[in-house]
Amino acid sequence: MVHHSLEDTIDRLDRSGTDHLELFDLEGATVEVGRYPAGDDVPKNPHTEDEIYQIVSGAGKIRVGDETHAVGPGDIVYVERGVEHDFFDVDEEIVALITFLSAEPSSYSIRETEG
Repeated sequence: MVHHSLEDTIDRLDRSGTDHLELFDLEGATVEVGRYPAGDDVPKNPHTEDEIYQIVSGAGKIRVGDETHAVGPGDIVYVERGVEHDFFDVDEEIVALITFLSAEPSSYSIRETEG
């Protein structure tokens, strides 16, 4: 078993100097915590796996394909593989748990690979 407290995870994210921190890398699923700063309107590249975002804190909007929704703490958003998506109009930094679901290795380019 692996256990992560949300408070400790956010502290680790703050100390990491990055906006994403991997928590689990399991066969078929990867779980990360991600941060989207206020004013961050950069489109995200579509991925080869389905994604689920669970908003932990913050507020803004998310665009998934042609749909747009306001998001805040407690919201959960599903993004089908290959669909363009992005957070925008981020009023307060968004912190989200992100689950990538696939039998294939993650295409998430922010993560560094071991070499």
